[in-house]
Amino acid sequence: MERNAVEKQVAQHYAGGIYAPDRAPTDTAIHGDTLFMFLMGEAGRCEDMEDWMVRIADAVDRIQELMEVLEVSAEEG
Repeated sequence: MERNAVEKQVAQHYAGGIYAPDRAPTDTAIHGDTLFMFLMGEAGRCEDMEDWMVRIADAVDRIQELMEVLEVSAEEG
């Protein structure tokens, strides 16, 4: 499957480019990295890097909110 321009950039730069096409990563390694899979899934939905960054910033905000709620819950429980 051909990657779009955003997916290509994410793969080229994620974790030092460990999944860049020229490094021939295995499907097993890629699918075992759930963060990479999430980032690539979002990249596949975007037409440009700006759109991707907005989506990822929203995800980071939601993760931070969840972490704060879980931290309070852990302190109480």
